[in-house]
Amino acid sequence: MKISVMITTRNRCVDLRRTLDRLGGMDPLPDEILICADGCQDETVSMLIQQYAHVRLFENHEPVGSVGSRNRLLREAEGDWVLSLDDDSYPLDNAFFARIRDVIASHPEAAVISFPECRDKGVFAGMDKTPSVPGHYVSSYANCGAIMDRAFYLRQPGFPPIFGHMYEEPDFSIQCYAAGSSVWFEPSLTIQHHQSPVQRNHVRRHHQNARNELWSVWMRCPRTWIPFVSAFRLVRQLQYACKEGFVWAVQEPLWWGEAFAGLGQVRKRRKKVRWEVYLAWMRLARNPIRTKEELREAFRRVDSI
Repeated sequence: MKISVMITTRNRCVDLRRTLDRLGGMDPLPDEILICADGCQDETVSMLIQQYAHVRLFENHEPVGSVGSRNRLLREAEGDWVLSLDDDSYPLDNAFFARIRDVIASHPEAAVISFPECRDKGVFAGMDKTPSVPGHYVSSYANCGAIMDRAFYLRQPGFPPIFGHMYEEPDFSIQCYAAGSSVWFEPSLTIQHHQSPVQRNHVRRHHQNARNELWSVWMRCPRTWIPFVSAFRLVRQLQYACKEGFVWAVQEPLWWGEAFAGLGQVRKRRKKVRWEVYLAWMRLARNPIRTKEELREAFRRVDSI
């Protein structure tokens, strides 16, 4: 089994250097490292060429976003499985690439395996996704720390480049379950994520995530249910913005406009899934499933999982 690592980066030279140095201390090393410099204007490209010649470098002279960059790297990779990292995240266990092979072998039903995301000061991204909770199937994952079956990915629509940034993981999770596969959360291996403040505008990230979530509804949800699920998503995002304060709330129409402006592009990429699968995927966010038997029952596909 050959394992690749893919990293997208934009103007985070210092963070990327730390991540690459940590990867260089792994035993064994990954089989290859692919990096997409997405419109970088700092020293990233020259640093990679001069100091990390073993890295396969891809450069977008005009930025296309992390989603399109990851889609490109997945298609360029030579590994059977591809570990997705951010430029500020890396595995904590130096034996990660030895241990992950056993995890993959233990979960042939999964096309994506995600890991606990430990942020600065030891805080985890979610209390349901820490090293102390049992492994379980999830409705989404984070591309700062997940490994993907590349052959499976290439058979699916994959990450929609129109997303730019954000929400490609939940959208691809739907694709996994619709195709008879799954996304497994594995607690035994942890990813450290420093969450660099560079290129991290929180209001803009919220707008991108909310817009892309609605686009995903329009691409995947059965037609009859689109108005209801769309309204549910709009209300949830507005509630979130209101909790963040008045300045956030009054800016919500900005992403509404972006969403409707992209409707033509979304229609071209529409590939709906069965309502039973879509509903089971939505329920999975609040009702974790821990066994293959429960998974088969929830998605009603005994022969495919």
